Amino acid sequence: MQQHGRRGRHLSGLRKRHRTRFRHHRSAGHSPHDRVGPAQPRPGGRTLPANDNGYVYIETQSGMTRCQISADTVGCESEFSDSPIVDGENANGVEVSASGSNRWLLGNLGAMPTTTIGYDTYRAVGWTIVADSGGTTFTNDGTGHGMFVSTERVDFF
Repeated sequence: MQQHGRRGRHLSGLRKRHRTRFRHHRSAGHSPHDRVGPAQPRPGGRTLPANDNGYVYIETQSGMTRCQISADTVGCESEFSDSPIVDGENANGVEVSASGSNRWLLGNLGAMPTTTIGYDTYRAVGWTIVADSGGTTFTNDGTGHGMFVSTERVDFF
C-alpha cells in the first residue's frame, strides 16, 4: 500500500503493525458463502477505474467494510467480530498481497472517496472482486492469491 507521512490516511501508514499468517477457522453449519480459496468469477464484471496514484477505494453495499486496492495489495477495514489481538487491541484491518503474504493490523483508511459496490463481480488493477451478501472475495488475477472478507471472518488463500 502507498506510504504517506500522515497517519491514518492509508492502512500502510498505521501506527501499529502486525504480520501473521492468521486464518479464522470455520465451524460446521456456516452458509454456502464459506469458502477458502478463490471465488469462481462470474462472467463479465464492471471495471473500477484507479485514481491517479493507481488505487481503487471501495465500500461494500452494507457499508460495514471499506477497502483500498492497488496492483500489489488489498487492504480492508471493518469492525470484525473475531479478529486477533494486535498490540493489545482487536485488529480492525486486514491486508493481502498479490504474492499471498497477509497481515492483521490496526488503523484507519481515513476520509477517502469510495465507490459503493453491489452484489456483483468487479475488476480493479489486476484483482477480481466478487461481492455477495455473505462477504467479498478478492482474487489476484495473476497469482490466484487473495482473501475472503466479512465482518464475521477472514480467509486468506
